[in-house]
Amino acid sequence: MKEKRMPGHIMAIFCVTVWGSTFVVSKSLLTHLLPIQLMLIRFTLAYIAMWIIYPKWHFRLKEEWRFLLMGLLANTLYAWAEITALTMTLTSNVSILVSTTPIMTALLIALLHREDRLNRIQTIGFMIAFVGIVFVVFNGAVTLKLNPVGDLLALLASLIWAMYSMLLRRWSDEYNSALITRKLMFYGAVTTLPIFLMSKEPLRLSSVLTWEAGFKLVYLAFVGSALCFLLWNMAIRTIGVLKTSLYIYSIPLVTLIISVIFLDEKITLMGAVGMFLVVAGMLLGARQMKSSNEAR
Repeated sequence: MKEKRMPGHIMAIFCVTVWGSTFVVSKSLLTHLLPIQLMLIRFTLAYIAMWIIYPKWHFRLKEEWRFLLMGLLANTLYAWAEITALTMTLTSNVSILVSTTPIMTALLIALLHREDRLNRIQTIGFMIAFVGIVFVVFNGAVTLKLNPVGDLLALLASLIWAMYSMLLRRWSDEYNSALITRKLMFYGAVTTLPIFLMSKEPLRLSSVLTWEAGFKLVYLAFVGSALCFLLWNMAIRTIGVLKTSLYIYSIPLVTLIISVIFLDEKITLMGAVGMFLVVAGMLLGARQMKSSNEAR
């Protein structure tokens, strides 16, 4: 049984590893593009990639609202809230607040599916992991600076992703994971387009027509969106929404490790303690979870 679930854990680990790096990549591209422009390009390229991966037509008018709703939440609203928050508040603030997603997901499950709510030990594990996230993000350089609008947007992004996870939990067994991902990218682009047009800001593609910027866009779209959304959807189907969501706690940890490797940053005692707390909290939080109940 454990062997059957292992691929789900591996897929979730791959996704959080990639998403931990896309945080930095998105920030660098925002010097060339507006948030809404970056979103539109990313979703459009990802949609093209998903057609290559899953070139089968599927359209049922009575069911399209499901994909529209999930695409609006997971892509348009989530990405807009997170990327806009990055332009208004500290990256560390966004990283911490977005990482409350597992807590948000657990709360929604407790409200909607009481039989699946966390027990006391699992709740303590979730909280320990979150404290670890705060330590990892600050890594010895505590520069707390609140920006109410930006911070609330980051927290909103967390809630939006939790809502998407609940919908995906409900409908994932009815459709192919690649089809769901392709639909999400399509409706992400469709619902982003009106916002882009209302901004009335010209899209200066010349600013991103360089090898470096082009590679970053391709990485965000093909790997960060198309591939990771596909694998994340499959992970939720395999090990359940709560266990999959727990891995989100690893994203700031991955970002820190990437900064150490590529930006020559140092891991302080606070960062090391935080890494330990994240791992310990995740293990404690995953204790006694019943994947069969989560995946229903």
